[in-house]
Order: sequence, then structure tokens, then C-alpha cells
Amino acid sequence: MKIILTAGGTSERIDDVRSITNTSTGRLGHAIGEQFLKACGEELETLYYLHGLRAVPVEGPNVTPVPIEGVRDLEAELKRILTEEKIDAVVHAMAVSDYMVKEVTTLEKIKSGDSSRLEGNKISSSIEDLTIIMQRSPKVISGIKKWSPDTVLVGFKLLSHVPHEELIQVGQALLQKNDCTFVLANDLAEIGGGRHRGYLIHRDGSYDTMETNEEIAEKIVQRVCQEGGKQ
Repeated sequence: MKIILTAGGTSERIDDVRSITNTSTGRLGHAIGEQFLKACGEELETLYYLHGLRAVPVEGPNVTPVPIEGVRDLEAELKRILTEEKIDAVVHAMAVSDYMVKEVTTLEKIKSGDSSRLEGNKISSSIEDLTIIMQRSPKVISGIKKWSPDTVLVGFKLLSHVPHEELIQVGQALLQKNDCTFVLANDLAEIGGGRHRGYLIHRDGSYDTMETNEEIAEKIVQRVCQEGGKQ
């Protein structure tokens, strides 16, 4: 069995020393990786661990770590592995930036119609009105089943303080749109203090409910192995 697990958060560069990122720690991804190692044993040939630069590492003789900085890095590595090898499952737990840095300029330049960009490896801290123009990132998950149609795909959706029904509906929409096998839907309001409630949504609309990272990891690995056994 060959698995791709993504974890942690991406980071988009402003210059060589500054970047825009998110608050993902990668702890859930780490728990999932550890569970794959524990549950699959020798059946797990390779676990490709595509991880953000600050994510908790997963270590083992059959783990291939692939550090990821930005969205374009993630897209390129996923496409490379999925088109070069037969991958049984992708568990896409990484918090991917919704926007990338398009241009770094100043408010003064914009007002004057000056289209020149700020140059240099480190933008000067003396600038009073630094302006960062963002552009929407590609939805990397949408390419996974195009690159590898038979791969079991687990997507993730995190919302914040929404009604339960909305969370499940949004998770189901993500599943259908990207041909996922499962989607783990969770709400920031239900995460913290050792608790992490997650809902693993199935294609038929049913879902499993878990209360901790460990329970989520165990259920995802169980479902992925069950689904992989059907193929």
C-alpha cells in the first residue's frame, strides 16, 4: 500500500524573510500518519508525508518526507507522485492557503499609477504603507482524481462557528465537487482543550462522529483500508 498524507499549512512568500501563512500545527495530520504506521505495519510500503515547514514530523523507515512551502510546491509534488506511481489513497489534511502573493507594492505607487514592483530580497522596513495584492490559489484537491482516478481520496473542510447542518452540507458539497471518497468536516468552535470533534462524511451522506485527534485518525485509517480492500 502506498499512501500520500498532506499535513500542516502552506506559506506564501512576501520576500526572502517574510511570508503569509495560517495557524495549522499539523497535529491531526501527524496523528493520522502515526496511525497508518501502527495499523498497516508491513502492508504500508510507502507513506509520502507532504508537510508544511512547521508541521510535526512523522518518522519511520517507510516514511518519505516531502517538505512543502507554498501552494505551487504542493500542486507540483502531488502531481509528480500521483502520475509516476500507483497511489492507493490520498489523505489531504493540509491547510492550503486560499490566496497567494501576486504583487508587493505601496499605496503611494497605486495612487500615482506607478506599476513598478518593489525589488530586493528583503523589503525595507522603512516603508509606511506596504500593500500586498493577493490572487486566488488553485484548488489543489480538484486535480487529485484527475491525476489518479482510482485513488481513495479523503478531503478536509474546516469552518468556524457555523450550524451543524451547514457544516455537513458544506462537507458534502466538497465531497461531490472533487469526487472524494470521504470528507472530514470540523468546526473551530469544537476544537480545543484536548477535544476535536470531527465528522467523517461518506458518499451516501452518512457520517461517523469522533471526539479527539486520535479517534479521527483511527477512523480515517480504518475507512481508507476498508475502501482500499474493495478495489
